[in-house]
Amino acid sequence: MKKLLQIVLVSSLSLLCFSCYYDEIPEHILNPPEIPTDPGDPGYVEIKLSSDIQPLFTANCIGCHGENRDPNLKEGNSYDALIPTYVTANDANNSRLFNMVNDGHGGLNAEQIELIKAWINQGALDN
Repeated sequence: MKKLLQIVLVSSLSLLCFSCYYDEIPEHILNPPEIPTDPGDPGYVEIKLSSDIQPLFTANCIGCHGENRDPNLKEGNSYDALIPTYVTANDANNSRLFNMVNDGHGGLNAEQIELIKAWINQGALDN
């Protein structure tokens, strides 16, 4: 009886471990579509600091980047801490913030990084 229980337990654990295996990560997760930055584009959606970017900072960054470490990304401080040292408005590729998160700093996923990029390329407004 004990041997049967061991076999069932090992089989169950093996099934559990290998049942959610994927051969490929879907393309839209690895490379999310670029968010339009031109207001004339029909797919344009304004990215806002208060509702789109600050929640990312709050959930992923302020554990380290609070009052004791620059930039201070706490709500109410993040905009002044980022502009102009870490963010060059309308130019994500030359912004320290984008380059750091794009290189893996902060552990953000591709969609979150794309949001930050779009916010910067839309002018990095304090909205």
